[in-house]
Amino acid sequence: MTQKNIKKNLLIVDDDPKILSVLEGALSHPELSLFRAADALKAFLLVRNLSPFLIISDVKMSGYGDGTRLLKLLREDPRIPQVPILFITGMPIEQAREMLPLGDKTVGLMSKPLDLPKLRDYVWSTAGIKAPAP
Repeated sequence: MTQKNIKKNLLIVDDDPKILSVLEGALSHPELSLFRAADALKAFLLVRNLSPFLIISDVKMSGYGDGTRLLKLLREDPRIPQVPILFITGMPIEQAREMLPLGDKTVGLMSKPLDLPKLRDYVWSTAGIKAPAP
Protein backbone atom coordinates (compact mmCIF):
# COMPACT_ATOMS: atom_id res chain seq x y z
CA MET A 1 0.00 0.00 0.00
CA THR A 2 1.43 3.35 -0.97
CA GLN A 3 1.46 6.34 1.32
CA LYS A 4 -1.12 7.97 -0.97
CA ASN A 5 -3.73 5.29 -0.11
CA ILE A 6 -3.44 5.66 3.66
CA LYS A 7 -6.27 7.75 5.05
CA LYS A 8 -5.86 9.95 8.11
CA ASN A 9 -8.30 9.49 10.97
CA LEU A 10 -10.40 12.37 12.28
CA LEU A 11 -12.57 11.95 15.37
CA ILE A 12 -15.64 14.16 15.88
CA VAL A 13 -17.23 14.16 19.35
CA ASP A 14 -20.62 15.73 20.02
CA ASP A 15 -23.81 14.61 21.74
CA ASP A 16 -25.95 16.23 19.04
CA PRO A 17 -26.42 13.87 16.05
CA LYS A 18 -27.29 16.84 13.82
CA ILE A 19 -23.95 18.52 14.55
CA LEU A 20 -22.15 15.23 13.89
CA SER A 21 -23.90 14.91 10.52
CA VAL A 22 -23.15 18.51 9.52
CA LEU A 23 -19.49 18.12 10.45
CA GLU A 24 -19.18 14.80 8.63
CA GLY A 25 -20.64 16.37 5.50
CA ALA A 26 -18.51 19.50 5.73
CA LEU A 27 -15.26 17.66 6.43
CA SER A 28 -15.66 14.78 4.02
CA HIS A 29 -12.44 14.33 2.07
CA PRO A 30 -11.03 11.42 0.06
CA GLU A 31 -7.91 11.36 2.23
CA LEU A 32 -9.79 11.31 5.57
CA SER A 33 -11.63 8.66 7.51
CA LEU A 34 -14.17 10.28 9.83
CA PHE A 35 -15.27 8.68 13.07
CA ARG A 36 -17.84 9.90 15.56
CA ALA A 37 -18.52 9.56 19.27
CA ALA A 38 -21.31 10.98 21.42
CA ASP A 39 -19.38 11.42 24.69
CA ALA A 40 -15.93 11.47 26.27
CA LEU A 41 -15.82 7.79 27.22
CA LYS A 42 -16.68 6.54 23.73
CA ALA A 43 -14.18 8.99 22.23
CA PHE A 44 -11.43 7.90 24.63
CA LEU A 45 -11.96 4.25 23.73
CA LEU A 46 -11.83 5.08 20.00
CA VAL A 47 -8.69 7.21 20.25
CA ARG A 48 -6.60 4.32 21.51
CA ASN A 49 -7.30 2.33 18.34
CA LEU A 50 -7.64 5.11 15.77
CA SER A 51 -4.62 7.32 16.47
CA PRO A 52 -6.42 10.35 14.99
CA PHE A 53 -4.42 13.30 13.72
CA LEU A 54 -7.09 15.60 15.27
CA ILE A 55 -10.12 15.46 17.55
CA ILE A 56 -12.97 17.94 17.20
CA SER A 57 -15.04 17.90 20.38
CA ASP A 58 -17.91 19.83 21.86
CA VAL A 59 -17.02 21.33 25.24
CA LYS A 60 -20.32 20.53 26.98
CA MET A 61 -22.01 17.17 26.38
CA SER A 62 -24.38 14.87 28.18
CA GLY A 63 -23.63 11.18 28.54
CA TYR A 64 -20.36 9.83 29.86
CA GLY A 65 -18.30 12.96 30.09
CA ASP A 66 -17.87 16.24 28.27
CA GLY A 67 -14.95 17.61 26.28
CA THR A 68 -12.92 18.67 29.29
CA ARG A 69 -13.24 15.14 30.70
CA LEU A 70 -12.02 13.74 27.37
CA LEU A 71 -8.99 16.03 27.43
CA LYS A 72 -8.20 14.93 31.01
CA LEU A 73 -8.51 11.23 30.11
CA LEU A 74 -6.30 11.61 27.04
CA ARG A 75 -3.58 13.62 28.76
CA GLU A 76 -3.42 11.24 31.74
CA ASP A 77 -2.94 8.10 29.61
CA PRO A 78 0.77 7.63 28.79
CA ARG A 79 -0.08 5.18 25.96
CA ILE A 80 -1.79 7.92 23.96
CA PRO A 81 0.31 10.51 22.13
CA GLN A 82 -0.72 14.13 22.59
CA VAL A 83 -3.43 14.52 19.96
CA PRO A 84 -4.48 18.07 18.99
CA ILE A 85 -8.05 18.86 20.06
CA LEU A 86 -10.24 21.57 18.59
CA PHE A 87 -13.09 22.31 20.96
CA ILE A 88 -16.34 23.70 19.61
CA THR A 89 -18.94 25.36 21.79
CA GLY A 90 -22.25 27.13 21.82
CA MET A 91 -21.50 28.77 25.18
CA PRO A 92 -19.87 32.21 25.39
CA ILE A 93 -16.29 31.82 24.18
CA GLU A 94 -14.76 33.39 27.31
CA GLN A 95 -16.66 30.97 29.55
CA ALA A 96 -15.45 28.02 27.46
CA ARG A 97 -11.87 29.33 27.44
CA GLU A 98 -11.88 29.31 31.27
CA MET A 99 -12.64 25.57 31.21
CA LEU A 100 -9.60 24.73 29.06
CA PRO A 101 -5.91 24.66 29.99
CA LEU A 102 -3.93 27.84 29.41
CA GLY A 103 -0.89 27.68 27.18
CA ASP A 104 -1.58 24.24 25.67
CA LYS A 105 -0.81 24.82 21.99
CA THR A 106 -2.51 21.52 21.05
CA VAL A 107 -5.90 22.80 22.28
CA GLY A 108 -7.99 25.11 20.09
CA LEU A 109 -11.43 26.65 20.49
CA MET A 110 -14.10 27.67 17.98
CA SER A 111 -17.63 28.94 18.63
CA LYS A 112 -20.90 27.69 17.22
CA PRO A 113 -22.43 28.39 14.83
CA LEU A 114 -19.31 27.13 13.11
CA ASP A 115 -17.59 28.88 10.25
CA LEU A 116 -17.43 25.71 8.11
CA PRO A 117 -15.00 27.02 5.46
CA LYS A 118 -12.62 28.14 8.23
CA LEU A 119 -13.03 24.78 9.99
CA ARG A 120 -12.36 22.87 6.75
CA ASP A 121 -9.22 24.90 6.09
CA TYR A 122 -8.00 24.24 9.65
CA VAL A 123 -8.69 20.49 9.46
CA TRP A 124 -7.16 20.01 6.02
CA SER A 125 -4.14 22.13 6.93
CA THR A 126 -3.63 20.13 10.14
CA ALA A 127 -3.90 16.90 8.13
CA GLY A 128 -1.48 18.21 5.52
CA ILE A 129 -3.94 17.65 2.67
CA LYS A 130 -5.27 19.85 -0.10
CA ALA A 131 -8.90 20.83 -0.62
CA PRO A 132 -10.59 18.30 -2.89
CA ALA A 133 -11.43 19.35 -6.42
CA PRO A 134 -15.04 20.59 -6.73
